[in-house]
Amino acid sequence: MDASIAEHIFSWDIYRSSKVLFCFVSFRSEVNSFSIIENSLKLGKTVAVPRVNLSTSEMDACVIEDLSSSLEPGYYGILEPLKNCDILDYHSLELVITPGLAFTLLGERIGYGGGFYDRFLERHGQAVSCALTYDRFILEELPVKEHDLAVDYVITESGVKPALQVKL
Repeated sequence: MDASIAEHIFSWDIYRSSKVLFCFVSFRSEVNSFSIIENSLKLGKTVAVPRVNLSTSEMDACVIEDLSSSLEPGYYGILEPLKNCDILDYHSLELVITPGLAFTLLGERIGYGGGFYDRFLERHGQAVSCALTYDRFILEELPVKEHDLAVDYVITESGVKPALQVKL
């Protein structure tokens, strides 16, 4: 299923036209993002990945050039960029690829509860946002809170799904 999700990303017009992207580094049972990061680097895209800044409770978007030598265990044991990486100029960010635990077709997402991606999406609303998940994790509704931000697209093994823009 991860390979199908990656293929949907690679053929997606928004991904193909994006020169600068931010992508989560997969952890545990999340959709594997490593092939997406590797492919993006091979295509010459500027790729940034998250590094948690505990003093601000924010994520920095750190530019990497290579997966094998640019990452080390960080917050919660998730691989993060080395301390000497360059932080991306946020105005250049075109696409944000996020993880999550569950989603709705409205693009609502529930993560692990730290709020890091919600704060990141709030600061970088000019970029198109998408989440990678499996069809079985798209639900009719979720107990989202006011601060939980939706993504623009949800990408699963069955394709790219634009978030429905229906707000009650």
